[in-house]
Amino acid sequence: MNKRIGAIAIVVAAVAATSGLFAGPSNSAANNSTDGYCKVPFCIVRLTRTGPSPSDVKMHAANRLLFSNLDSVAHTVVFANGLCSKTIHPGGHWVRCKNDFPVFVGSYAYTVDGRFPGTVVTTPLRRVVTLTARTHDIRRRARLTLHGRVSFGCPRCLGPDGMHYVSVIVLARSGSKHPFQPIATVNPRYLAKVQGRWKLTVQPDVTTTYIAKVKGQLPQGRIWTSAKSRRLTVRIRR
Repeated sequence: MNKRIGAIAIVVAAVAATSGLFAGPSNSAANNSTDGYCKVPFCIVRLTRTGPSPSDVKMHAANRLLFSNLDSVAHTVVFANGLCSKTIHPGGHWVRCKNDFPVFVGSYAYTVDGRFPGTVVTTPLRRVVTLTARTHDIRRRARLTLHGRVSFGCPRCLGPDGMHYVSVIVLARSGSKHPFQPIATVNPRYLAKVQGRWKLTVQPDVTTTYIAKVKGQLPQGRIWTSAKSRRLTVRIRR
């Protein structure tokens, strides 16, 4: 798959499902929400004679940014990072940057007609990882399966190769004075588009504390927060 197409594909399907909303400028409240975030899978900035409205947009990662020109003259949007420059003509049509870089975490400054500033701030989606086992008390060197789930809240977030890039890192330490060290990386088995199940068999010979972490991101950019499970201590039975 072409990498550029793969990067764009992150949220295409989600927006396509709501493409009927693109028919006109009636969705005037698309950016309104009680927490200051766009509350739909896309954020709309309207270009006016006095600049972008709203000029400052805050959205969660994987949302799409769209510009609409309801004025009677064309307006040009230029992002400071050089990744997007668009001249948008009147008519109320929705226009986006082709590489969709604002879907990734970051702060993106732009200008309209070289005069009016605007900013898009994209914040990460929350992830959760859990860790449990059937018992916390085993004989020395007995086999025990650690397991849990990963929730990553983005059904369309895929890399260019169609992978989620959501792996679980299991860390362990023996004794409270020792640092945690990674012992394995596990790829979850996906139960649904936003959740996976993972497991790892261990055979501790001393009392050991485990933690599961998730840190991976898509190769195109950051989408999620990092996540860490609660600690699980496995005691050795005398």
